[in-house]
Amino acid sequence: MQKQILLLAILFFLAFQMKAQSPWIIDSVQMGAGTINDVYYSLDNGINKTENNKNWHLAFSMNSGDSSSIWANHNAGNAFVKVYNIHKDKSQWASVSIADTASANLCYNNDQLWSQGALNDIYSPNIMNFGWGTYDVNSHKIIGDSIFIIIADSTILKVMIDSLETLTSTYYFRVGDIVNNTTTSHVLAKDPKFTNTLFAHFNLITGMDTLREPIKTEWDILFTKYNTLIPQGPVTVPYNVVGVLGNNLASFAQAQNVEVDSAYQNYGVYTNPWSKEISVIGYDWKTHIGGGVYAIPDSNTFFIKTTANSIYQMQFLNYVGSNGNFVFRKRLVIPTKVNDLSAVNQYAIFPNPTQGNLNVVLDIQEKANAILNVTDFSGRVVYSKNIQLQQGLNALLVPTQSIANGQYIVNIQGENIKMSEKVIVAK
Repeated sequence: MQKQILLLAILFFLAFQMKAQSPWIIDSVQMGAGTINDVYYSLDNGINKTENNKNWHLAFSMNSGDSSSIWANHNAGNAFVKVYNIHKDKSQWASVSIADTASANLCYNNDQLWSQGALNDIYSPNIMNFGWGTYDVNSHKIIGDSIFIIIADSTILKVMIDSLETLTSTYYFRVGDIVNNTTTSHVLAKDPKFTNTLFAHFNLITGMDTLREPIKTEWDILFTKYNTLIPQGPVTVPYNVVGVLGNNLASFAQAQNVEVDSAYQNYGVYTNPWSKEISVIGYDWKTHIGGGVYAIPDSNTFFIKTTANSIYQMQFLNYVGSNGNFVFRKRLVIPTKVNDLSAVNQYAIFPNPTQGNLNVVLDIQEKANAILNVTDFSGRVVYSKNIQLQQGLNALLVPTQSIANGQYIVNIQGENIKMSEKVIVAK
C-alpha cells in the first residue's frame, strides 16, 4: 500500500522566478482501452516501451538484490492470474488436484517491493526461507519446497519451483496441467537474454519467456495495473488499481498539501524523504468521483531521482479511465552531474548568470552543519551564512542585492560536505 511521504523541504523558484527554472513539460501516456498495455517511461526521454499486459503470467527476478522474487500477473486482479498456496510439498506433486484450492491461501504481490512477489507470500520464521523455497548455504541454491496451483487465464496449473542457482540467477521449475495430467520442466537463466532487466517474464500456457522490459537503466516508472491493499472496515483487502510503479534503481518522494510552484516557501526540517518503495507514486493521487471522472488535487507533487541520477518534479493533471490516459507535467530539478563530493549526491545552482537571487539545491546523504560563502576571485567574502542541511533535498536562497556584478565562487563546506561553483551576477 502506498506510503505517503510528506516533503516539506523542496527548492523551487517563487512564481515570478519560474521563467528562469527548467520549464514544465506537459506529456501524456495512454495505456489503451481497457488499460490493456504496460508503459515503461523515462523522465529524461519519454516513453521507452509499450507492452500488452496480458502476455505473461509469472515474472522471475533477474536483479541481484531481489534474487528470489517471483511475481504473478495481477493486472486484472484475480481474474487473470490467481495463485494458491495449497500447503503441499514436492513429494506430493502427483496427488495435486483442483480440490486442494478449497483449503488453500491466495497469494499476492507486495506492491511496495519488487522483491516480494506472490510466490514469496508464504510466511516463515526462517530468515533463509523465501516463500517458495529455502536457501542452502552449501550449494548457494534456493531449494523449492512448496507447490502452487495457479489459474492462468482460466487454465488450471500446478507449479513447483525446484531450485534457483543464486550465483547465476538460473531458475529450474515445472508446470503441470492438472486436467490433462502432463508436466513440463523449464530452465530460465539470466544470461544472456535478461542480463539488463529486472525480471524475466514467462507465459505458463505457451511455455515461452518474454523480453518485455527495457534495459533497467533506461526507464524510471511503469504505468500499469496491479493489486494493492485497500481498507474495508477493520480489514484490508486486495484491490486492482491503475497507477504508477517505480524502478527500484530510482528513488521517490511525495509532497502533499504544498502549492506546487511555491513549494520553495514551505521548506523546513524533514528526514529521509527518499524512498525505494515502488508504489510511492501509486494510484491514489486521483479519486474517482463518478461517471469515469477523476479528481486530482493541485497541491500534490512527486519527486523522482531517476536511474540516470537526475531529479525531476512530476505533477498529474488529468486521468481518463476509458483509455487509460495519464496527463502530467514534469520539470528537471537537478540534472545528472558527476561530483567529487563525499556526502553530496547532486547539486545545482541557478539561474547562472543571475539577474536576481541565486538558488542552490543540494541532495545530500546525511544531516550536516555547514557554511555557505560567496567570494570574489581575490578571496574576499561578499556573503556568508551558517546553514543546517537535512538528509535529502535542501533549498537555499542566496540574495545578491548587495553583491556587485561580476564573477564569484559559491562555496559550501561542512563535515563531509565540500562543493564550489563559479557563478556570474549580471543585474
